[in-house]
Amino acid sequence: MIEFKNCLIDRNVFPSFLLSTDLTCHVDNDDVIVDFLKVRKKDKGKKKTNVIGWHSDIKLHDPEYPHLCNVMDLAGTFTNQFLDNEETNLHVTDMWCWLMENGVGAYNVVHNHGKMDLIGVYYIEVPPKAEGMTLLRTDAFTHTRLCGSNKSPDFAIDFIVDAVVGRLYIMPGHLYHYVRPFDDKGFRRSLVFNIGVGKK
Repeated sequence: MIEFKNCLIDRNVFPSFLLSTDLTCHVDNDDVIVDFLKVRKKDKGKKKTNVIGWHSDIKLHDPEYPHLCNVMDLAGTFTNQFLDNEETNLHVTDMWCWLMENGVGAYNVVHNHGKMDLIGVYYIEVPPKAEGMTLLRTDAFTHTRLCGSNKSPDFAIDFIVDAVVGRLYIMPGHLYHYVRPFDDKGFRRSLVFNIGVGKK
């Protein structure tokens, strides 16, 4: 039998990515909840991808919500550290944020953020039985028998993000994703980001 020495994957082509960091050492999440509830009280919200749940509709980058602003600033700094290299040479130019609240049975339908460069989520509150968002693979690889054929994330058809209070996730805006309903007391609350980038 012929044995090929160079049969391992040479490189992963067209990869995507998921960035993550724990902000609990930089953020008092109880204070973030206070800001969240301030917004929730005054904002009736709007209908977007949310079914039953609430999607905020007012400007959040406001001195009235200093703890939400702190999370936004940290998200920008974290993203810039990822982008700041000779190969990428990009930086954050714009950031739009909103709040999400899902109670029992609430969910978000499958969607992406169009041409948005990056998106993100910071988890403020998470009930024990509530999952994070599910990221979907949508390229033509999903039509092959290779997709899902082993446990490697490179072959996966989807990926469920761990919903952990105080954790920030950043990912490409083109990735389709959704949020499943849960059957538990409490609310899944998060701060969500659209992030635009540009050349330095």
